[in-house]
Amino acid sequence: MKQKILGLLTAGFLLLMCSVALAAGANFELNRVEADGYGLAPDYATSEAQARLMARRAAISDAQRNLAEQISGVQVDSETTVHNLQTTDDSIRTHVSALLKGAKVVSESYEDGAYHVVMALPLYGATNSLASAVLPKTTRRESFPTTIMPEPEKPQYRPTQPETPTPVLPPAGRTTTITNRQKGTYTGIIVDCTGLGLRSAMSPVIKTTAGEPIYGYKNLDSKKVIHSGMAGYANSFSGNISRAGSNPLIVRAVGVDHYFNPVVNVADAKIILEENGYTHFLDDCAVVFIK
Repeated sequence: MKQKILGLLTAGFLLLMCSVALAAGANFELNRVEADGYGLAPDYATSEAQARLMARRAAISDAQRNLAEQISGVQVDSETTVHNLQTTDDSIRTHVSALLKGAKVVSESYEDGAYHVVMALPLYGATNSLASAVLPKTTRRESFPTTIMPEPEKPQYRPTQPETPTPVLPPAGRTTTITNRQKGTYTGIIVDCTGLGLRSAMSPVIKTTAGEPIYGYKNLDSKKVIHSGMAGYANSFSGNISRAGSNPLIVRAVGVDHYFNPVVNVADAKIILEENGYTHFLDDCAVVFIK
């Protein structure tokens, strides 16, 4: 076990940089950012109890450093990471530092003088969450659009292509336009972005093919967003889609803007906004994106 920990510590920096670049350690489905930490008991420890305590302390310090790196890479919106915010706002940097000190150990183990811990910080929550530190607290909401720009001859947005191009095809049996609509009955919305390379962000925007935003942070109660987030993410329809309720409106995205923002056609956008007028599912952040 001890030799294994030494190997992990030696390779830690390379592994950490890789994880930050790919996923930033943020699990939007589990609502947390997490990181591992490893510590070894020093040779001068005078007892097994002291060795265990010192190894644990070293593992927690290592996990906190790794968690700070993971948090820095979390995407806030399509253009901003937590790192960007910390470099421009001292109050955010101070708040994030305080959160790191309060991060919780969610699992730990000790064997042969080596300690391993996993520490986590919630993405959302009224207090002690990353959202409480980095998302703005607005007092004035903007109304959802009441009119939508017409479908352009050519899309006005520039979708960022997935790293591994995948054909943009709707699932079997569905088209890109909402069908079999039941007015005024929907509890939420599921935007199917399968195969489009969608990535997770704390503040995504739903746009139309005319480039017009129809759902974004500015339209929402910031307290509600900080508490539970703007949208849930699932890897398939068999994942956790309960956020959208028992009768969700299902929409197929036709593109993804800058990796993080689903794009729907204008006809579907009009239906989404009209249905929101009946049951206010957008106001309640009852939104799920299928990746």
